[in-house]
Amino acid sequence: MWNLKFKVRNKDSIYTLLTLKYKVVDYLYPVDYYIKKNKVFILGVHVFEGEDEEIKGFKNMLKRNKKVKNFEDNGKEVVTLIAEEERFYELLFAAELYHPAPVMIKEGYEEWYIASFDRKLLEGVIKEIEKWKDKFPEFTLHTLAKINLNDIYFPKIMPKLPEKQKEAFDLALRKGYYTWPRKVGLGGLAREMKVSISTVQEHLRKAESKLLPFFAKY
Repeated sequence: MWNLKFKVRNKDSIYTLLTLKYKVVDYLYPVDYYIKKNKVFILGVHVFEGEDEEIKGFKNMLKRNKKVKNFEDNGKEVVTLIAEEERFYELLFAAELYHPAPVMIKEGYEEWYIASFDRKLLEGVIKEIEKWKDKFPEFTLHTLAKINLNDIYFPKIMPKLPEKQKEAFDLALRKGYYTWPRKVGLGGLAREMKVSISTVQEHLRKAESKLLPFFAKY
């Protein structure tokens, strides 16, 4: 199977515009599409990365956009049905193409991963994108190469964490506890959660004991 990876700045996408307004990374999982009344309706699942208030603002603006025909929010993920007038999206969601990884939308750019058994179909996608200079003023081709199953993203069910462990772990990720060098220590996390250092340390250790074996395997 052949894989095409590219990055574009999409001036018309409601997602990319919102990532400029809010400091949020939007991972879009394309599910399906259909055409009705000369519009392309795209069903997608979104998983967000960022501060809670930024994500909340992103969701509120997304829900109010006139292109959004259906919107469901379960807290962790958002499901949208978007109506696009550009038939270009029909090309990206063609039945002969596959999406081995989610679309990463960040800082006004989209990174797409598209696969096919036919290299010529992917070459056709590149040629079409290059024609749409007004819509995509910036286009970067990263990869057009063969891939194997190890390179294809398969969603896995992660261990479910109790509320406090999840809160501590998510906070530690956002604040840079796991970066090198660390941007925050246990004391900073404890102050933010309004608990003792020993309590936040216990939450993190229990969360890590469940998550690390999962990450090591997948």
